[in-house]
Amino acid sequence: MPTAVQPANRLRANRRRLIRFGPIIAQLFAAGVAAAEEPPAAAPRAAVEEEVVVTGSRIPRKDLTTPAPVTVFTREDIEASGRLSVGDFLQQMPEQGNAMNTQVNLGGDGSTRVNLRGLGQNRTLVLLNGRRIVNGGTGADDSIDLGAIPTAAIERIEVLKDGASAAYGSDAIAGVVNLITRRRFQGAEATATSAISGHGDGQTVDLSLTIGETSERGSVLFSVGYYNQQAVSAGARDFSRVPIGFDGRPGGGPFYFGGGAVPAGRIVLTGPEQGVQNGNAMWNDLVAAFPNAGSFIYDPRSPRAVHGWRPFLGTNLPTDPVAPQDGYNYWSASHLITPSQRLQLFSTGDLSLGSFARAYYEATFVNRQSEQALDPTALFTDGLTVSKDNLYNPFGRDFASMERSLTEFGNRTFSQDIDTYRVVAGLDGKLGEAFGPMKGWSWDASLNYGRSLSNQAWRGFLRPTLVQNALGPSMVINGTPACVSVAGNPSTVIPGCVPLDLFHGTNSITRDQVAGLTFDGTDRGTNQMTAVQLNTGGELFPLLGSRRAALAAGYEYRHLYGAYIPDAAGENTFGSTVPTRGGYYLNEGYAELSLPVIDGVPGARALELTAGLRVFKYSNFGADNTYKLGGRWQIIRDVTLRGTYSTAYRAPSIFENYFGQTLGPTPVADPCSGVYGPPPASCGKAAGNGDQTGAVNALLGGNSKLLPEKARTLTLGVVLEPTVARGLTATIDYWNYAIDQSIASRGVAVILNGCYPTDNSPPRYCDLVVRDPVTQHILRVVDTFDNVGSDRTSGLDLALRYAVPTPIGRFGFSFDGTYLFNFDRTQADGSVIHARDVWDLGVYPKLKAMTRLNYELQGWRAAISWRYIGSFRECSDANGLFTGFGFCADPSHVTDRLVESVSTFDAYLSYELRSKLGKTTLSAGLNNAFDRKPALIYNSFRSATDPNTYDLMGRSLYARLGQVF
Repeated sequence: MPTAVQPANRLRANRRRLIRFGPIIAQLFAAGVAAAEEPPAAAPRAAVEEEVVVTGSRIPRKDLTTPAPVTVFTREDIEASGRLSVGDFLQQMPEQGNAMNTQVNLGGDGSTRVNLRGLGQNRTLVLLNGRRIVNGGTGADDSIDLGAIPTAAIERIEVLKDGASAAYGSDAIAGVVNLITRRRFQGAEATATSAISGHGDGQTVDLSLTIGETSERGSVLFSVGYYNQQAVSAGARDFSRVPIGFDGRPGGGPFYFGGGAVPAGRIVLTGPEQGVQNGNAMWNDLVAAFPNAGSFIYDPRSPRAVHGWRPFLGTNLPTDPVAPQDGYNYWSASHLITPSQRLQLFSTGDLSLGSFARAYYEATFVNRQSEQALDPTALFTDGLTVSKDNLYNPFGRDFASMERSLTEFGNRTFSQDIDTYRVVAGLDGKLGEAFGPMKGWSWDASLNYGRSLSNQAWRGFLRPTLVQNALGPSMVINGTPACVSVAGNPSTVIPGCVPLDLFHGTNSITRDQVAGLTFDGTDRGTNQMTAVQLNTGGELFPLLGSRRAALAAGYEYRHLYGAYIPDAAGENTFGSTVPTRGGYYLNEGYAELSLPVIDGVPGARALELTAGLRVFKYSNFGADNTYKLGGRWQIIRDVTLRGTYSTAYRAPSIFENYFGQTLGPTPVADPCSGVYGPPPASCGKAAGNGDQTGAVNALLGGNSKLLPEKARTLTLGVVLEPTVARGLTATIDYWNYAIDQSIASRGVAVILNGCYPTDNSPPRYCDLVVRDPVTQHILRVVDTFDNVGSDRTSGLDLALRYAVPTPIGRFGFSFDGTYLFNFDRTQADGSVIHARDVWDLGVYPKLKAMTRLNYELQGWRAAISWRYIGSFRECSDANGLFTGFGFCADPSHVTDRLVESVSTFDAYLSYELRSKLGKTTLSAGLNNAFDRKPALIYNSFRSATDPNTYDLMGRSLYARLGQVF
């Protein structure tokens, strides 16, 4: 089976990349060393109170408190978590949910993303050192792939949990994740981590080396990392070994179901065909023995078999404990954890240009290889004909419907090879005496360029035309089976065609039959971003307190381009897709004001007001603006109130704008045809047009006339820092998001029901229905992306931090919890999905939390973490079954069931030893220490659980060795 991660070949390829970048890295490092060798100043510089920029604001501050809620994770937090990538760490946050990761096999692409508030990963902005990162994935993507972040270079992570479009522009609706890299690093650090699951699979290796030099003149840092995660098969875990459903009716329970396309082969008959004989003795014997059978399976070992065939019992698996049948287990061959390999290079540096300016750069290169594997192609001959003259057909009749899982063809696989580049270069500094009242203002000018290039190969699919030839007439010519276009005529041989045997069970398809029918394709993709930023900020004038008012302002130009170019080499059963290609540019300006109104008086230890405004103009939809207001009131030393109100937006993505449009049938009947019931009065002259197809052509794809999504965000919080309990901090924050003009497609049924209502409501969407002026049949229904629907969500965040130094060590406690009040999505037809506590849109439980206990003594560190995901409900379909088609929002559902809460525990222990070699750190830990299985969600098509939410690996052990020289 082809794989995406072949260590020897890929490692050689990555070595070549490293060699190619070697001279550049050497030059950068040499520059840093030269800077480090500059002689120090004659006298040491006086200590100054450093100003910092906190995520969510561009105003430099001397304190870290802002009106907006910000959570900070240190490098030590990441290491103690046992997670080997930034993405895996961030997905542990209770404020995050339903994001893509490497556990997603069906529908995944090897990327890991972050999704604050569960509002959509394209509504969370990810920054690196306060600047944007190019989107990543297979091409024309709408969010950042965290796998493209150099983990070894991360110093801390700041997570802003409110709308931040006024500060950062598009995509910051749900919040901002700002990854801060290490700077001014002196020396060298090497780490090696190895992990393995308790089942002996899922082996992971993470290696990194970081080197830095620092001097008075400047600094340079270089980091290289290698990461390799091996696959875990779905068949290797009890919960994913078989497809499992649930019968919610009285007396029902779990059952194992499978597919009807079995490896042994299956013949399917229509009602009129059942029991009908022909002139073939074998077929006559079979239907005489089973005159009421609707389908047959090849099973020569069965005592009931007639000429090797017997009736097909049903799609339950043979191992089903209640009703064993003949279904095929199409899960066990799939990946549960997908393999992934990354090579990461990162460098950053700066050089002083005197007292007025500093030059700096950041450079990143990441190569990722990953793979997803599904069960072998299932062949359904609907639309094709298995000829009575096929060499292997023993029954002397044509078959319009046969099904077979082609296990001889191997798994269907999708493998990605993605290169991501990013370079930032800029100048910054502070204005001097010549600028008068603006003396001391900071300024920054930078150029930011990023590009990702993807090749996605897919294998194991079929060519339908060639399959039809192989199932058509065939005969033996000169001792060799051959396909012919005319039965019995050897002069009509079809070159290169080998007859296909569907009639003699598993492994009857030979290698030469496989070779002529498969299609392997390669898709190409691109994401590209170019950004120019100019920022400045400083103090203005004093108000009633000790701090001065401050202003930040700036300008940004950004150009984005994306493309996804599918393989167009020929027809295949993967399905034909159309190219996506396009781009746009924008100009933005912003201003942000901080007003420290008063401080140091009774009842107002500090009172600060903030305001921000951003105006923007996009080449694809025009101009608009967003704003933000905030306030922070420290009543006494122990109590601070804070709050923000902001408007935010998300510009349409390149995929939403430029996804190629296609016209294809959708199984929805024309309500005006009169064939399936009386036509509504609103049909007019289209009433009774007699269309009997039961389907309409739908135009799907992007829409270049989309408007941005718009949002309103409110946060209100209190910060408690009681003086009677030093080291204790508690924050409680209420948050509320309202998003309108959500981008989605309406759905063909929604459009037709809207245009032809059966009640007295006024018709709508009729401009999207195009009819033939003569026959009045529907030519097409335009169902491209549009601004439809809305989202509403609100909840409460609680965070506790407590650090207690004692004579026997330092104890620490942290708690982060999110309580969800509501998550409501209004769809195009006006219906509302209330997703809180139900599975309809994903996992949105009332409560999610993360708790950690820490202990430090001399060189020892230990931590125990508890992650909690609350319970929720899933609903059956109209038949009372949970097999992927039930929704609580559907009033026809019969029953529901409770999806249990899940708690997982992690443990971490490390020891730090100092010697002449430097600092050596030995670490070990257990993730999911009690091997807690994920919650069973029978309506999920992904291993009866949710890989976006739960741990699928099970218990895993890791060990890490770190050395600082």
